[in-house]
Amino acid sequence: MVIVTGLLGGCGFFERGSTSDKEDVVKLNLDYDAEVRLSVQWSRKIGKGLGKKYVKNTPAIAADRIFAADAYGLVVALNRFNGDRIWDAQIGKPDRRQMLDLTDRSDPSFVAGGVGVGRGLVLVGTVRGHLVALDITDGSEVWRQLLSGEVLAPAAVAAEVVIVQTGDGKMSALEVADGTTRWTFDTQTPALLLRGTASPAISPPYVISGFANGSVAAVEIASGLPIWEQRVTLPEGTTDIDRMIDVDGKPVVIDRFVYAASHQGKVRAMNRESGDIIWEAAEPSFHALAHNVDHLFVVRDDNEIVAIHRQSGDELWRQPMLQSLTLTDPLVHGDYLVVGDDKGFIHVLAQDDGRLVGSRRLGKSFRTPLVQAGDDIFYALDDAGKLQAVSITTLE
Repeated sequence: MVIVTGLLGGCGFFERGSTSDKEDVVKLNLDYDAEVRLSVQWSRKIGKGLGKKYVKNTPAIAADRIFAADAYGLVVALNRFNGDRIWDAQIGKPDRRQMLDLTDRSDPSFVAGGVGVGRGLVLVGTVRGHLVALDITDGSEVWRQLLSGEVLAPAAVAAEVVIVQTGDGKMSALEVADGTTRWTFDTQTPALLLRGTASPAISPPYVISGFANGSVAAVEIASGLPIWEQRVTLPEGTTDIDRMIDVDGKPVVIDRFVYAASHQGKVRAMNRESGDIIWEAAEPSFHALAHNVDHLFVVRDDNEIVAIHRQSGDELWRQPMLQSLTLTDPLVHGDYLVVGDDKGFIHVLAQDDGRLVGSRRLGKSFRTPLVQAGDDIFYALDDAGKLQAVSITTLE
């Protein structure tokens, strides 16, 4: 098995900044009429950042707190309204490097699973295969479990179990109390796959997740009994690269529908109870999908952004303006759709027609998904470890 790492990889409004910031906006060659302003409410540095590996350490939110991790073992709890530090914890140390070996340029980072939260636990995964559970109140370690492969996406909590997926194609349920394994669901992994896994979607009594073989599966939370497994895309082509069809984005579950996208494949809507295909759209994506009441939003493999009607699969609009950039997963925020990019910009689009309404450089580079808690603020963690609380206001 081989994991592919890093494969995927102007005239608008900007607030007062350096000359270089203004030049960067022009270099993006974005021609749009600014309608909104992006403002930073607070900013904090999280450890040493995300390192050189393709790591996306997604923060997690619970009540008035936001939890974030760097790639080198530091986990931090902050007040999400003002950025004040509540606690921090070190879950391990980077691998040792020879002190006198100046040719050793390896990256000793090991935290790659993002942050999950639930049932009083903060959950952090590592490339060493550990899932570490910390107490949500003070950051003390509750338990640590060694799994069968790398943890590359946030774990999810359902009832009395923690659901976590590993890079070897397995999804496991661990007991909340002590981390012991209740059940494991296994899939076959292809010869070549992207460096990443889907985060499980909890939809009681099922957990639903995507896998590197291009499938989505529903499993009973209590027992691990498989309910159904459906291909989002079938592999095509003659080379292993051509046949990569990973479902790396967290599936979207709404009422009786499950929506998922695959790399080099399609977006499919499936029946939640049976897995039967309801509709499909030829929009390849390794990203998670975003949605509002009527729309599904897709950041395609080629970084074109597409809106699809959620009930029919019909295309509603298509925005190619950001295709020269490498985008994050999309985030629905109020009336807007928000994405980050590899140049450090945050872009704001109107949900109704996809027009670009705002853009501002806020970091070094963004690959970690943006997160929010249903209020007027969203949070952005850049590759250098800068976590920012950002608001959007309409220009008069």
